[in-house]
Amino acid sequence: MSLFTINFSFFLINFSVILTAIVLFNLKFSTTYSVFLIILWLMISVFTIPGLVASFAAVQEWQTNGSVSFFKYFFKEWFDSQKNYRINFGLGLVASLFILLNKVTLGSPVWHMAVLIFTFVYFMVLVATGFQLATHKFDSILTLFVEKPFPIIISVIVFLILILMNFVLQLAFLSVICSVSLPTYVSYRLLGGQIAKKD
Repeated sequence: MSLFTINFSFFLINFSVILTAIVLFNLKFSTTYSVFLIILWLMISVFTIPGLVASFAAVQEWQTNGSVSFFKYFFKEWFDSQKNYRINFGLGLVASLFILLNKVTLGSPVWHMAVLIFTFVYFMVLVATGFQLATHKFDSILTLFVEKPFPIIISVIVFLILILMNFVLQLAFLSVICSVSLPTYVSYRLLGGQIAKKD
């Protein structure tokens, strides 16, 4: 139930982001593409990044206080995460730039591979930021990177594998449970999140 409610809450918030991304990926370079890219940047900044922070916060609440429904808690944490607007819009802008660069370099294997490598590094920053903002376990995000570089790498790999499994297998149970909340839970454990259930 905890995994389901966290995952469903995330997708409820990000449904419009997913639709916008699908439309954008099917557009050719044009004024329309530029407009959709700007819209996607704003949506990632307002919905996706705060949603990831809320997912980590909900997982922490689950791990420390036991299994419950997290709909209300998730949306509260998502709303509270809006106060980190500089980080949200900064990370959202970088995400939009990588989306653009991946499209631009698609015909050049060397440059495209370089962009993919930097995109992976971006995902590492995204996971570390989400965990740190939600848990405040480390003094800073940089401290987290220094102390837990390999767990962060493994966390990103788990995220990407489960997301790709959704696209390839298209299984309903993966979509409702494994796509966001399960990798968030795995990342939380790998990065040393607090475990102290009361039940």
